[in-house]
Amino acid sequence: MLSNTKPEEAIRMVESILQEKKKGQSQRTEAEAYLLLGDIYEQIGQTALAQQRYQQALYALRREKGQALRPVLLYRLGSTELKQGLFADARTHFKECLENTNDEHLAARCREGLADLEIARGNIPEGTLLYDSLYAFFNQEQDSIGVARVDAKKAKLFVAQQDLPRARASYNNSLNYVQQKQLNYEDYAPIEQANRAIIQSSESEQEKIDLSLNTVKSQQNFGLPPEARIGEQLQLAELYFNKGELAEAEKYVKASRNLIKEDINPTASAEVYKKSSELNLKKGAFEAALEDYQQYITENEKVLQQKQEELDQQIAILKEQGRIDVLVKDLDIEEKEQALLQSQVRNQRLIIIFLCLLLLGAAVSLYFIAKNVRRRRQANQLLLLKSLRTQMNPHFIFNALNSVNNFISRSDERAANKFLADFARLMRMVLDHSQKDFISFEEEVGLLELYLKLEHFRFRDKFDYTFEKSPAIDYAAIEVPPMLLQPFVENAIWHGLRYKERKGRLVVSIQKEDGLARIQVSDDGIGRKRSLAIKTNQQSQYKSTGLQNVSRRIALINRAYHKQYAVSIEDQFPGAPDPGTVVTLKIPVKP
Repeated sequence: MLSNTKPEEAIRMVESILQEKKKGQSQRTEAEAYLLLGDIYEQIGQTALAQQRYQQALYALRREKGQALRPVLLYRLGSTELKQGLFADARTHFKECLENTNDEHLAARCREGLADLEIARGNIPEGTLLYDSLYAFFNQEQDSIGVARVDAKKAKLFVAQQDLPRARASYNNSLNYVQQKQLNYEDYAPIEQANRAIIQSSESEQEKIDLSLNTVKSQQNFGLPPEARIGEQLQLAELYFNKGELAEAEKYVKASRNLIKEDINPTASAEVYKKSSELNLKKGAFEAALEDYQQYITENEKVLQQKQEELDQQIAILKEQGRIDVLVKDLDIEEKEQALLQSQVRNQRLIIIFLCLLLLGAAVSLYFIAKNVRRRRQANQLLLLKSLRTQMNPHFIFNALNSVNNFISRSDERAANKFLADFARLMRMVLDHSQKDFISFEEEVGLLELYLKLEHFRFRDKFDYTFEKSPAIDYAAIEVPPMLLQPFVENAIWHGLRYKERKGRLVVSIQKEDGLARIQVSDDGIGRKRSLAIKTNQQSQYKSTGLQNVSRRIALINRAYHKQYAVSIEDQFPGAPDPGTVVTLKIPVKP
């Protein structure tokens, strides 16, 4: 209703709908706005602009499937293209309409559009077949207006084929089907066109009058606009006028004048007054003719005013359209910028993801490289530990064999046998432990006790020893590398106590202190400096590696096994003639 009475307001409403597009409204709402705009242009005769708006409506629905609005738009678009002679495009859209609609009546209108298209192209047989199928469909659906419309189009076709009898039959049939029916002018237009075509093709004036008279009588039952009825009345009056039957002509002119209302189109009323003036002039009623002619001029002025209003309206509509076009362009630019921005953001995200993956790959590679390096370093450290351990075993065995050799040289067979038995036990323990990276602290202490027993057996006159073990330590729960403590005891005996003039003392103490096992090997021997000074040349040429190997082993164990062993060596009595030595080794104990 709004588009019929106030198209400018309808266009402004469309503009507001398009403005709302920025707020993310549905595509259907946008399509409906363009559909309304297309209908407005159709009403004011701007078929090309209407076509463009229907196309924009279809474009708005491109992302939405299964829309009931889509086939309606396809039909409207095909109809505007048919009016402009764009037959190929019209055929495409009519066929798409058929493929996309489930509405039988809309499908019938699309087939009717195809039939009109074939007739316009000169393909009469194909168009006739389509009209026949439509006639059968409308007849089955009891759609009398549809039947009348198809009959009227067939009548016009028969006129073109100069088959007037069939043209008249089809035309009369169309009139019969629309008896007592409320028609709009769009449905009546084919009937009117068929009527004009038949009348123009008829050679007999009486035949023309009979045909026109039949139409006028039938129109009395049509709910047609007055303008349509006036046209038929004036046509019949013109036929009587040309035949000289002025009384009959005046009858239908008066009937036309009776149809003139305030809201009637001045173009129709001007034609009525013009024909009335001609008729009065023919009859000699000059004053009445002059009066009618003046009324004709008045109505023509209304026509001109109406034309000016229509022109102003079209200008206003086109101005509003210009604003809509600018708005649409702005929206298109905004959409393209948004799409470009989204594309850039998407590309940037892909680049970031690629770089992240690259960094992740590099981090993983570095991790495995570092892990491999750590493994190799640990393997090298473990290999070095084994190497140091293999160096300590021969060193210890060499010293023990020296002790056995000493007993044999003194011809003390019994002592040698006893020593060899204990020595064999010790060797078995050393060999068993040499295959392991760690042994229990209990096994290490047992080995140390046996070693001290053997060395004391040999150097009974050189030192006495004390072995103190704290009961607060769980010796079986602590693991230590094998032969960890023995080199400290060996060094105290061989390099401290052996050279002491009086009998010395060796104390091995194992205590628990602040979560640590503190092992202390202390002696009151000659000390490190004097021991180094009194070594014989032969001893100087031999490079002892016991303590040095132990220090290196502890450092490697801390790195390879993440231990926290700590060792310190210092004089027990600084400044005394026999300062002695105290070695302190701290081993973490599990709570």
